[in-house]
Amino acid sequence: MSLEKRKDTKEKEKKKDKDKLRDSSFRRDDFKPLGAKVILKEPDKQEEAPKIQKIERDISENVQEFESLEYISEEPYEKLSELEKDVLKIAENVLKLKRYDTDFEIESRAQIQRFPIIEELYAKSIAKLAYHKGYTKDEIFLGIRNLEKKNWIVTNERRTKMEILKDEKFLNILEFIRNNPGIHARDDKVEEELEITRTPFLKHIMTLERFELIRSKKIGKTLHYFLADVPEEYDDYKAIFLNPMIPEIIEELFIDEGISISKLAEKFDVYPGTIQYNLKKMKKLNLIKSTKNKAGKKIHLVNIDLLKKYNKLFKEPDFSTLLRGL
Repeated sequence: MSLEKRKDTKEKEKKKDKDKLRDSSFRRDDFKPLGAKVILKEPDKQEEAPKIQKIERDISENVQEFESLEYISEEPYEKLSELEKDVLKIAENVLKLKRYDTDFEIESRAQIQRFPIIEELYAKSIAKLAYHKGYTKDEIFLGIRNLEKKNWIVTNERRTKMEILKDEKFLNILEFIRNNPGIHARDDKVEEELEITRTPFLKHIMTLERFELIRSKKIGKTLHYFLADVPEEYDDYKAIFLNPMIPEIIEELFIDEGISISKLAEKFDVYPGTIQYNLKKMKKLNLIKSTKNKAGKKIHLVNIDLLKKYNKLFKEPDFSTLLRGL
């Protein structure tokens, strides 16, 4: 067959698939095909329904909350007391005194002498704040302890969280992770967009984790990074979509919700058991639901509402083209 004929055949197949997608009866966010009644409901699914509804409710609330978050916002700083802000300014200079070990964790004033750097911070805070602002020693101690517990002062870091949030290189990484939630250190985007190699990236990541500005999640054998405020409910979805076959299965189900397991296996050149295993995982995460159409044929319906919510947080895989066809 000539190259021109092959190209023409492929274009016809693509057009055919698009027509199928456009003519698909599945249009709604609640898994119901238009004009169809659900004939069969699996008993175990009825038992799981309240759990699934709760998961979807939590996810919806978390998406709304996350959309309004600004990790470089001054709001967390504004929530600090005036005393804590004053102590934080003093701490910026004290933490840089390299003659002191920065390893500390205090629970009571009696422990202060065990940690020279905190003893120095405590003494300087008393000298600057007790007389001029009228704070008591107990109040100053509590201010130091609260800053440590809120991660504004961090063990083995010679700077405060405020200094991190003013540093351009850390802000760039935070913005990068915000735009690429779930990114890992070996991703080519790290070098392409941040223009740094993996080693300095990981070094900065460790600092941001210590200040609890980001969090990591091990998915398989790889650590993936998220802003600390990204809801953890999405971690399992991020994990399942690392398997490139999953988005492709979803695409096939969009085109033909009645496609058989054997046909899917043939398309992806895998055993039917592999398809069955992946469908089972997708059902568990409420990505798809199996039911029967009017004719009594088994079909798999995709939870498009969940895909929309997923794409509000994660750009990849991008389901916007599929969803546009609805």
